[in-house]
Amino acid sequence: MFFCKYLDPVYVKQEKLDVMVSLACEENIVQILNELREYATEIDIEFVRHSIRAIGQCAISIEKTAAQCVDKLLDLVNTRVNYIVQEVVIVMKDVFRKYPNEYEGVINTLCECLENLDEPVAKSAMVWIIGEYAERIENSQDLISSFVDSFIEEPSEVQLQCLTSVVKIFLKCPGPVSHANMERLLSVASFEIDNPDIRDRAFVYWRVLSCQSYCVHDIILNPKPIIQRQAKQWGI
Repeated sequence: MFFCKYLDPVYVKQEKLDVMVSLACEENIVQILNELREYATEIDIEFVRHSIRAIGQCAISIEKTAAQCVDKLLDLVNTRVNYIVQEVVIVMKDVFRKYPNEYEGVINTLCECLENLDEPVAKSAMVWIIGEYAERIENSQDLISSFVDSFIEEPSEVQLQCLTSVVKIFLKCPGPVSHANMERLLSVASFEIDNPDIRDRAFVYWRVLSCQSYCVHDIILNPKPIIQRQAKQWGI
């Protein structure tokens, strides 16, 4: 097994990371994760993010090592370094997609990092997590309310995810707060946003919810396909 050297050019380091992930197995995962953990605290931000994504790819590719990978990711969250935390949130979304209803102990720790998120992809991933696990997050309605308040200023990808998550929270945790958040957000998205994709999604949710049928849960809360490999986030 070869590892990255300090003087390696960035593109060589990134290629080595990809090779390391390809060669990872149960026998060498501890050694690889220790290396990746070290890389994830270096000064080159893009290399750090690539290293964190590599940990996520190991978790998704080798099921028996997923718990070890999640432990390393949680360790990185505890650094409270902004760009590290944001990349871990992005990676954990894919881990949750791969292993539904597992590693839920990490969710509260991720939620505590909400104020550290300022990049669209990380925000979108966090909003997805809140919506997907709303019934298991004690303050999920308060967390999503902050995104409802800033909805107009958010990037379109965050707005789209916010719409879906607010509706999920309404269906999973019905009550005055979730109902008010949903109506407010759908109204703003329908009549105050110029983006046609966001308006169309809001109109679709209005119509689906107005059906008052059990099929609403089947449509909106339908389980997602299990992913096979973490999606790469380049150029972040």
